[in-house]
Amino acid sequence: MTSQITGALSHAPSQASERPLPEGVRDLLFEDAATWRELEAALRTTWQGWGYREIILPTFEYAETLATDVGAGIDAEMYRFFDRHGSTLALRPDMTIPTARVVGTRLYDQALPLRIAYAGSVFRYEAPRAGRQHEFTQVGVELIGAPTREADAESIALAVAALRAAGLPEFRITVGHVAYFRGLMRALMLPPRYAELMRSAIDRKAEAELAALVLEAGQLGAREREALLALPLLSGDAGVLVEARNHVLNPLMQTALDELVELSTLVEAHGVADAIDYDLSEVRDLDYYTGITFEGFAPGLGFSLISGGRYDDLVGHFGPSFPAVGWALILDRLALAREIQGVAASAQSADVLVASALPRAALRWAIEARRRGLLVELDALDLTPDQLWSAAQARHVKRVLTFREAGNLEMRDAAGVHPLEANHWEEIETWRQAR
Repeated sequence: MTSQITGALSHAPSQASERPLPEGVRDLLFEDAATWRELEAALRTTWQGWGYREIILPTFEYAETLATDVGAGIDAEMYRFFDRHGSTLALRPDMTIPTARVVGTRLYDQALPLRIAYAGSVFRYEAPRAGRQHEFTQVGVELIGAPTREADAESIALAVAALRAAGLPEFRITVGHVAYFRGLMRALMLPPRYAELMRSAIDRKAEAELAALVLEAGQLGAREREALLALPLLSGDAGVLVEARNHVLNPLMQTALDELVELSTLVEAHGVADAIDYDLSEVRDLDYYTGITFEGFAPGLGFSLISGGRYDDLVGHFGPSFPAVGWALILDRLALAREIQGVAASAQSADVLVASALPRAALRWAIEARRRGLLVELDALDLTPDQLWSAAQARHVKRVLTFREAGNLEMRDAAGVHPLEANHWEEIETWRQAR
């Protein structure tokens, strides 16, 4: 059967074989699909344990809704199209804005705080490369209605718990605060063009470029120049929060630092301080952030795999205003990070392949074995014993079970052929435990 299917595919039209899928999307097959579902299940179990409840959002909405405060970069990457009435629709580029819409229009009268979770595909027209596709999966949580540092700390601690539950051995969460940079720009009173160029240089930690922009801007006081040039260097453990106090120019910067110091003590109380760094040059391209921001990074991955922060003004675009904090994890990048760190893909092999020589006996046994949690494949091709063993090895199935007359069983594995009692379930259930 398999050879016939393979042969049919090999003679498919050339244009289909040359370009079977559009750029930026992909298939996930077998082990990769199993890994995907296991990661989703681990993340879902984690957020449920923290009291978060899942919502399922539509794949597309009005483009105007989805463009709310996403920033120029993501707005340019949105997939837009028209419906039959001429309305402009778009595929969702992230999940936070649709969640804010749901809260502002449907959940505004619920008891606060709301703990919301989601998982689903999002779509952006990015240049495809490893870990970056046009369609990718976001899994995330949002804590709505709590303006406190305790809520910020919970969101960060849950991000750490999620990455650990997903089996990622090494990662760091980098925490910043948008008000520190915004306060600095307010103190410098630069034209908007310079502010954006400096934001970009700081985001890339391009110190030479930033120094050139400082010279070009001119008429900056010594303290202002020093504060601006120091910003890319304010990264590390909680000690950088002490160093940053030397560069505070106004109350907005001071408030940002005070909130980060308070947050650092709460993060320590959550027991996750060992996974946290602080970075005052953390400046983001999403306009809706209003307070702390954070990103998760893993060795060997040249981009973040999780990002989040506080966005107190976003829900108010759609209804009553509520403070909010949350994060979204890109499952594609998490899977890639695990692969880079040597975490094996999930196995998806059956525990046993059962011969079909005595079909009724085989079916009765398979039904009971599956009830007990075993993964059972039945031979559907009437293979000979040797063919069946070859088929099992090709599919990484460790055992073949054959029914003989008078109810006798034979089990074949790498050690050879052994008799087996049909009702000896204690031994049989060890197959499941040994996966």
